[in-house]
Amino acid sequence: MMTWTDKTRGRSPVRRWLGASGSLSARLAAAGDVFSVQVMNQGRQPLSRDEALALGLPGRSAGYVREVVLRVDGVAVVFARSVTPHVHSLGAWRSIRGLGTRPLADVLFKRAGISRSTLAFTRIKPATRLSRQVARGWQQATNGPVAARALPARRSVFTRRSAPLLVMEVFAAHPEPWCWPFSMKPYQPTNNPKKDHEN
Repeated sequence: MMTWTDKTRGRSPVRRWLGASGSLSARLAAAGDVFSVQVMNQGRQPLSRDEALALGLPGRSAGYVREVVLRVDGVAVVFARSVTPHVHSLGAWRSIRGLGTRPLADVLFKRAGISRSTLAFTRIKPATRLSRQVARGWQQATNGPVAARALPARRSVFTRRSAPLLVMEVFAAHPEPWCWPFSMKPYQPTNNPKKDHEN
């Protein structure tokens, strides 16, 4: 089982990105000229015990899973995994099935009636199921290994019509991109579809 906490730790450059409120993808989009979503995997999968617990499900449960890599100006920076009980992918969260390469934030931050839990944080240690899962997706997307031995990550649960959706974001890029701000362009919330989204 993973250990998640409500506080970020350490003084690494990525810490401010981890703790930033609102849409991560909107901040990433504001940090460069081109923000893109690369879909790595989508469909029904067994959930880990940790995911099932976060969703209030029995230990052995299936869910609908969407895994993507977020890129800024072509550079892969974040691996994201979103999971919901499979039944809710046919109901309250059915819109995630047709997102394609659009960001999940097109749903999460633009529709009424969606609440979000507080952020929880961890560092994903090597030789764990989750680290191998992230490494496979990252390798598939970039043809290279993840950057660090212990990967900083965060997650939260979005709820719509009593249906939970767990969203995890892993900051898997090499340390260099994680200055604050990401580039000289300041972050400014906007309604522009290119800018206003999260994973």
